[in-house]
Amino acid sequence: MKRQYWLLATLAMTTQASFAGVDKIYGPNVDAREFELEMRGISSADSGSVFDGAMKSKIGLGYGISSRIFVEGYLQFEEPVNGDYRLEAYEIEAKFQLTEKGKYFADVGLLTELEKSRDNDEWEPKIGPLIQKPFGNWIGTVNLFGETKFGADTIERGKWELIGRAQLKYRLSETFEPGLEFYGDDGTRALGPVMYGHFRLDSAKIGWQLGWLVGLDSVTADNTIRWQFELEF
Repeated sequence: MKRQYWLLATLAMTTQASFAGVDKIYGPNVDAREFELEMRGISSADSGSVFDGAMKSKIGLGYGISSRIFVEGYLQFEEPVNGDYRLEAYEIEAKFQLTEKGKYFADVGLLTELEKSRDNDEWEPKIGPLIQKPFGNWIGTVNLFGETKFGADTIERGKWELIGRAQLKYRLSETFEPGLEFYGDDGTRALGPVMYGHFRLDSAKIGWQLGWLVGLDSVTADNTIRWQFELEF
């Protein structure tokens, strides 16, 4: 019985990691005194597997409290396969712009994040650098995070996981920028094309992203659709 419990727990953690590993790639720069309303999510398609039809989304509100610091809070919703769509976690993050934009070889920032499970005593802190380098009409961005878990309901307390994300996009126009993204962690290897764009509406700016990430190993969902909308005002 004990062995069965650990097998089920391991499967649950693997599913969570493999599905939720695709999320968002952060740029390092901050706009002072700007509000941001953000909605983003992922959904998977992998016929015959535990990933098929699973969904996850976040709704967040953020503010640039200075030219160097941006804070944002999120509500995280999930719909597992054959489950109900419901609020699963709360999240708060702070992004710090460490260098002046365009002054050095690359722009550098730092992201700190803390997630709390709604129903369990489980916490997930995350921290790591945000690096961005423009070259010609191309922009390359890399995120490297360390993430761990703690709390009474956490199965593997104190274990650190390395998370890597990379993005390469072409500045075709403000309204349309094609690109490519990669996500990698202990349970995720995904790569695929993503489209980005912005357009202005009076004093506000609306941003959108839409991508298709393909699993590169047997642990990751075969197909993951990533979407994101931002209203900046």
